Amino acid sequence: MQLFLQQSVNGLLLGGMFALISIGLSLMFGIMKVANFAYGALYMLGGYAAFWASNLLGVPNWVAILVAFAAAFMMGALMEGLGFAKFRGNEEATLIFGLGVALIARGGAVLAWGSQSRFIPFSFNTYRIGGLVLPAARIWACVASLAIVAGVYFVVNRTAWGRIIRAVSDNAERARLVGFNTRLHYLLTAGLATGLAGTASVLLIPVFSLSPAVDDSALYTAMAVVILGGLGSIPGCIVGGLVLGIVTAFAFGYLPSPIAPAIPLLLLILTLAFKPDGLFGSAERAV
Repeated sequence: MQLFLQQSVNGLLLGGMFALISIGLSLMFGIMKVANFAYGALYMLGGYAAFWASNLLGVPNWVAILVAFAAAFMMGALMEGLGFAKFRGNEEATLIFGLGVALIARGGAVLAWGSQSRFIPFSFNTYRIGGLVLPAARIWACVASLAIVAGVYFVVNRTAWGRIIRAVSDNAERARLVGFNTRLHYLLTAGLATGLAGTASVLLIPVFSLSPAVDDSALYTAMAVVILGGLGSIPGCIVGGLVLGIVTAFAFGYLPSPIAPAIPLLLLILTLAFKPDGLFGSAERAV
């Protein structure tokens, strides 16, 4: 019973972190209809921007988070302006461009900073309630995830800019004809999405650490959550993240280590087989 409760808590906290990793990618799917394969690389580079700001400049952690957001925002907007905008409608070119950026970013990170793991010195403790072990870093990351996802949902669905980007998503040509600067709104959306990835990287450094290798794990996790929850569905990020987190925690808690990693993959395969649109169905926009 103790193991069941511990793994349940671990799964919920892990699911919250998975949702945090995936929210930016879901936004790009929902608004821009873009599968950004450089998403994990921008997640990684945002983390490095925060790490060096913290260690070289000695800025507080909350300022490091803003640095990560700004750095990833600019890189995402640059990718949109130089690549995605030119390749819009050409899925193959978009995928190749994203993969190329990811390979260059990872190789450059290894050459510049090495492959060792790095940390930002967050001073988090571990709480014990009864027999349960609750790492504060995971609790804060989960709380931040819920706050960020709720904030993105509010911006997309309850603000004037949110209505504009949903109009651009529904029909970019019609939005352009009524006077919206679609190119600007695509740039802002791409920047916001990748800025969220950079923010997630900093908040999760105390849990997963930081190295050039995190780009692959971040991309695969975000893709799995987005596919499981439903392409472009913001609530689907939360539900998909929690489901994947709980399944992962119980798989590693109860099954032999050679088998456990295959269980989340099996869940994804079953979802694609029986409900290919994801748990929240086919979403035409981020809702």
